[in-house]
Amino acid sequence: MRWLAEQAENMGVEIYPGFAAAEVLYHEDGSVKGIATGNMGVGKDGGPTDSFQPGMELWARQTLFAEGCRGSLSKQIIERFQLDQNSQPQTYGLGIKEVWEVPSEQHQPGLVVHSAGWPLDSKTYGGAFIYHFDDNKVAVGFVVGLDYQNPYLSPFEEFQRFKTHPEIRKTFEGGRRIAYGARSLIEGGLQSLPKLSFKGGVLIGDAAGFLNMPRIKGIHTAMKSAMLAAEAVFPCWKL
Repeated sequence: MRWLAEQAENMGVEIYPGFAAAEVLYHEDGSVKGIATGNMGVGKDGGPTDSFQPGMELWARQTLFAEGCRGSLSKQIIERFQLDQNSQPQTYGLGIKEVWEVPSEQHQPGLVVHSAGWPLDSKTYGGAFIYHFDDNKVAVGFVVGLDYQNPYLSPFEEFQRFKTHPEIRKTFEGGRRIAYGARSLIEGGLQSLPKLSFKGGVLIGDAAGFLNMPRIKGIHTAMKSAMLAAEAVFPCWKL
């Protein structure tokens, strides 16, 4: 992402890291006008402090929403323009990922392992992945569908249980975890895709739901959706 950001900036694109979009702006006719960033320097009581700075309004002929899974502004757009009225209900999951450095004798560069089920029960949807990278690095992750019914289920604890399986444990014994993270996943697939375009903008990437769950891939579909959206809105800039 940093590399892509550098390429974009070299072409004149302005990037505002650290400034979250907080509000959708609309024209009088109801079409999207742009977004406003959040106010900075707000105290615990919600009032302005000495360092207060109001948010910026960013106007555009077309606004592309790429907030990722269940974005706050994307939710408002979908509801306001009823983009999901002909779609199946969206479904979600929680993915937890770790990166390990393992002993060289346990490292198999290029190896990909996918699993489904265990240690989850038969009523709970989920699975795991393991990717062997270069330099003795291994990424391991676990995904649990957020429609699970057991209120005592902990996705994190299930992930740790997964690594105790004899076939999995042998990869990580003697290694050390060097990075970790988690994120929500949008899993509904094609039947849950909302209408993508609306007056003044487009939904792209996970904001729309382009994660391909059967193949556990989504980066390339998000990028492609952005490329197609750019091609579609470019003629507006010529007017």
